[in-house]
Amino acid sequence: MNLFTRPRRFGKTLNMSMLKSFFEIGTDRMLFDGLYISRNQKLCEEYMGKYPVIFLSLKGIDGLSFEAAKYRLTELIGVEAERFAFLADSEKLTTSELIALSDGNYSSLAALTEKGFVEIYSEKKVREVYDESDYIVTNEYEPTDEQKPIIDYIDNLLDENKHEKILIRGVTGSGKTEIFLQTIRKCIEDGKRAIMLVPEISLTPQMVERFVSRFGKRVAVIHSGLSYGERFDQWNKIKNNEVDVVVGARSAIFAPLENIGMIILDEEHENSYKSEINPRYHAREVAEYRASANGAPLILASATPSVDSFYHAKTLGDYKLFEMNNRYNDNSLPSVEIVDMRSEIFNYHNMSPISNRLEFEIRKNLEKNEKTILFLNRRGYNTFVSCRQCGYVMECKNCSIPLTYHMNSDSLVCHYCGYSIRNVSVCPECGSKHIKFFGTGTQKIEDELKRLFPEAKILRMDRDTTSTKGSHEAILNKFKNGEADILLGTQMVTKGLDFSDVTLVGVLAADSSLGVDDFRANERTFSLLTQVCGRAGRGDIPGRAVVQTYQPKNSTIEFAKTHDYIGFYENEIKFRKRLNYPPFCDIISILVQGKTEDIVKSEISSVFEFVKNSDDSHNNIIKLAHPMPAPIQRIKGDYRYRILIKVRDADLSLDILHEINNTHIQKNKNTTMIIDINPINMS
Repeated sequence: MNLFTRPRRFGKTLNMSMLKSFFEIGTDRMLFDGLYISRNQKLCEEYMGKYPVIFLSLKGIDGLSFEAAKYRLTELIGVEAERFAFLADSEKLTTSELIALSDGNYSSLAALTEKGFVEIYSEKKVREVYDESDYIVTNEYEPTDEQKPIIDYIDNLLDENKHEKILIRGVTGSGKTEIFLQTIRKCIEDGKRAIMLVPEISLTPQMVERFVSRFGKRVAVIHSGLSYGERFDQWNKIKNNEVDVVVGARSAIFAPLENIGMIILDEEHENSYKSEINPRYHAREVAEYRASANGAPLILASATPSVDSFYHAKTLGDYKLFEMNNRYNDNSLPSVEIVDMRSEIFNYHNMSPISNRLEFEIRKNLEKNEKTILFLNRRGYNTFVSCRQCGYVMECKNCSIPLTYHMNSDSLVCHYCGYSIRNVSVCPECGSKHIKFFGTGTQKIEDELKRLFPEAKILRMDRDTTSTKGSHEAILNKFKNGEADILLGTQMVTKGLDFSDVTLVGVLAADSSLGVDDFRANERTFSLLTQVCGRAGRGDIPGRAVVQTYQPKNSTIEFAKTHDYIGFYENEIKFRKRLNYPPFCDIISILVQGKTEDIVKSEISSVFEFVKNSDDSHNNIIKLAHPMPAPIQRIKGDYRYRILIKVRDADLSLDILHEINNTHIQKNKNTTMIIDINPINMS
């Protein structure tokens, strides 16, 4: 080793760069043409371009003392050592690893290959999405008195190769998943295969764990959180008949699985089974088609079935209905306490989003070393920003919705299009400094929890914390392994999670979904409350839930308090029938959107006139609403207008809808038309 010391600005770095270029494999020999060294042909032939070179710039190695400078030098060398550490562990490198070693210099790789230092070959490598060895093998449980008749019934259908639709309404913790596992085992033993659908990828890790623990590597996983390569490999495994079970979200229903013996939709009430982009399919309808074509039973399951499904099962008999009203091992359902947040303000002067009662229960859980789940269906820090002087609300420039404040980035963000701006301290409208944050999101609740319980370990699970690959699983594993006391989240924490040591659930702003302009608002609220409360008390210790609301006497909240699905259903079905909403009709939404408002309004008006004057020979149209702006009038810069049509049977209107769509495609290039039957999202 040689150490060169020279004054500043003497050209040390330039000289070292020249040395690097001289010795490094793949060097461009023309760099040295005409220079003195090029005359020494023997030297050049022996050394030029013959060696791999690690080049370190010591430009940042400074310090007030020798020890400080030495520390920085050691740190720099350590970084490079870590960068090349993988060389000691493998005799094989990918081309991308080799190129990365040469700082993206492709010519270096070619030179190494040409000189025989590197041999390039290809091999097939399957990208696995789980490691079977991570899961402990589990055995079947002895079925309960409520489970056994359901298992026997499905087993008989499998023996007879008979298609039938089944709806299982089982309270949270009643053991629906064990029914799936035992009937799928029977399905596999009969030489058939199964598809298991969950509503969103946040539920996939736990479901995959249960299925792999029972069926090993013969399980494939399909969902949008996988890379394209991973999805490709899983798709090929399915197509090549290398798996018996496909577990996944909505798109898994299209998996190229042959000889299907059964299809299951867990949490069948979930809106995410309906695609909101073209093609606007519902996974349940595709599942019905595939199950029927294969002579296989279709099983729908939920603690809170959709009102439509339960009506079709209980009243019309389209589904075979099974109900389980007891938890596995006779564990009790959690007790639910309603907290009136109005009294928190007026009686106790508590302005915190966490009530005194909920704070007390969380503190008790921390003392007992028991876990807590908190649910708030709003991410971000504050839900909107407004000027107290002029009333101006900060809105997205592309969408007609308020911007949400995110504290981590100190920015205002649109949750529809992703538009973001830096936080403001002065009102853009009137110049006032009286700009204020309103509302509460998960980030703010996290800060409040840290203030109230500084000793607590808190995990937050929302779209902001789960945007990276594997983040869902990482958060859930941390919570499962005891690395957190409190799990705070949005809808991701309301369903499918099964942790035996969770004894408390807190619901903040339980009534936030009641004021939505959607006839399903009551149903969604009841389902959310019932599902999230059901996360508590699934082990040996009884669970409890604290539900905070400004509407404690609301019938939906009262039904959720007592876990009374039947009471809620009977109340809701009367409302639907009186006002002629599904399941007593179909709703067709025709939405036109575009950059120019006048063009959009003109187009939707033309559609309205066409429908009004069309030949309704079946007397199918019940009500045709006049064109109106959509509840969110602008999204991503597009103006949105729509008409809603209530019909007795949407199938009878398909010819009219096809004609409307084809006419629009032919004549209108500046607008987009979306036709949706029984839309899930009415915004």
